[in-house]
Amino acid sequence: MQAYLKQWSDFNQDVMVSAQKLADINTNLLKNLAQQKMDMVGIWVETTNKQIQTLTQAKRVQEVLEGETQLTEEFNQKVLNNYRSTLDVWDNAKNQLTDWTQDNLKTAEKWKPSLQTKS
Repeated sequence: MQAYLKQWSDFNQDVMVSAQKLADINTNLLKNLAQQKMDMVGIWVETTNKQIQTLTQAKRVQEVLEGETQLTEEFNQKVLNNYRSTLDVWDNAKNQLTDWTQDNLKTAEKWKPSLQTKS
């Protein structure tokens, strides 16, 4: 009976460790995605401020067009960089979830030997 309780306790400990790792992965993912979103908001605000400045300081239509063209190029580059960073966040989360899944499969094999993969 004592061995059974020990085994049950060890199993529960493995489940709790696994659940905590998954929670950490999800928390980090949400934190990083929120940061990417805030960065994007910052890009919009900065571009809007520059656009207002360009419109108020321009003396000719040509200056407005040049300013708008430059702002559009800067904005597009910043959005593209943000997009790439966001893809990196998702890729990192995918890798962490893959590792987590592999670790859980090893743990499952420990508790249920018939799950072991045949080599």
